[in-house]
Amino acid sequence: MNSFRNLGSSRVTSLLLIVNIIVFAIMSFTGGSENISNLIRFGAVVKSDIANGQWWRLFTASFIHIGLPHILFNMYFLYQIGPVFEGLYGSRNFLIIYILAGVMGNLVSFAFGNPSTVSAGASTSLYGLFGLALGIMLNYRGDSMLSSFGASFLSVIAINIVYSLLSPSVGLLGHLGGLLAGVILTGVFPIINRSLATSTQVISVTAFVALSILFVIIGLRTAV
Repeated sequence: MNSFRNLGSSRVTSLLLIVNIIVFAIMSFTGGSENISNLIRFGAVVKSDIANGQWWRLFTASFIHIGLPHILFNMYFLYQIGPVFEGLYGSRNFLIIYILAGVMGNLVSFAFGNPSTVSAGASTSLYGLFGLALGIMLNYRGDSMLSSFGASFLSVIAINIVYSLLSPSVGLLGHLGGLLAGVILTGVFPIINRSLATSTQVISVTAFVALSILFVIIGLRTAV
């Protein structure tokens, strides 16, 4: 019951859940969520298409899921941890972080992924939230409560990375990209009622932009 109350006060998490479920339902009734052609039609990551100018796929792919287990697993995690981080960062910044983590995760898939692979899923953004936990642990070392909160995610992150390594169907590259984005973005967006040094924010923004450009360049070179 407490989880439902927390979800009710987390507008962005609720919205993201609804959007993901609606997209999955539409895909299921218009060709199937595991149909490659349908995945491509709805905006999954395809290296050649992105290289040819369909950059919107870096955004849309984070709202597409491949099969029922995929969306159930991801939505469960979003339902569990979304309200926690939305409460820490506020709805607006949480949404920005969620989207940017998804984009960077998909950029890493674009840069280093197999040209014949089609990838999608909210896990790029969800790993961004895991990255936030790591970043909180690093950026708020002087705050024992926040530092302990970040450290509490270490075992969950380790388990999920091992699972990604052992499961060939899981997009490890996207996960690592989302994780990296989350760590960097903790240096950009302060937790509510906390502050970050201006130098930390400048360095973090620069790092995010520079890495994004680098991944774009690598992706364009390897898409052929």
